[in-house]
Amino acid sequence: MRSLAKIIILALLPVTMLSADSGLDAANKLYESGKYTEAAAAYGAAINAGNAGAEAYYNLGNACFKDKKIGFAILNYEKALAISPRDADIKYNLEFARNFVKDNAVEDSAGRFLNAVYRFLTLNELCALLAAAFYLLMGGLIFRLYRKDELSYWLVSGASVLFLLILLFSGARVLEYETNNPAIVVLLSVEAKSAPIDATPAAFTLPEGKKVYILNTRQGWAEVLLKGENIKGWVKQDSIAEIR
Repeated sequence: MRSLAKIIILALLPVTMLSADSGLDAANKLYESGKYTEAAAAYGAAINAGNAGAEAYYNLGNACFKDKKIGFAILNYEKALAISPRDADIKYNLEFARNFVKDNAVEDSAGRFLNAVYRFLTLNELCALLAAAFYLLMGGLIFRLYRKDELSYWLVSGASVLFLLILLFSGARVLEYETNNPAIVVLLSVEAKSAPIDATPAAFTLPEGKKVYILNTRQGWAEVLLKGENIKGWVKQDSIAEIR
């Protein structure tokens, strides 16, 4: 029975992959013919079918941008960049789309550069790098057991420092991932309130495409933080979409 189950799974797997690929092909054809709304829906269907790669999110972002849905375009560029953080095309299109966000807050170039350096590696790549540093350290310690000379001393010292630095950096990234929940405003203009009550006057307005961080949720409302401005407010949950 177990062997039969394996055969069925293996038989269905190529069909699923083929279906996802054909979905992307159909979406590409819709995009090329200028049917951007239909293309966006087709890309979304292909992603839901299992083709949730950087290229699919990037193409979906392009279709949304052409369809004048800036918030959804930025959302999907962000998703694509999270998977492939060094892709120049994704970075360029994301920055280009951000130019259409009617936002008064402007991130300085130094802060943008530091943020790009900080996110140069994905969490998976950091884990692999940490594992490599650990094995290097273990190798150095073993080498030190057999040769207690100056070379082995500096090898272990260097490997220890490298391992600790990568460990601290990886820990910071993991902590940020666990505590921060980034989202994008996907409606044209959203009023943020001081309390999750409809009758509460608006404290400030969020433009479409603005990046926020979700702090809390309550009965259809989300408390969001604007890091650059260091202000908080409550918005309707359906007015924003989570990046991850």
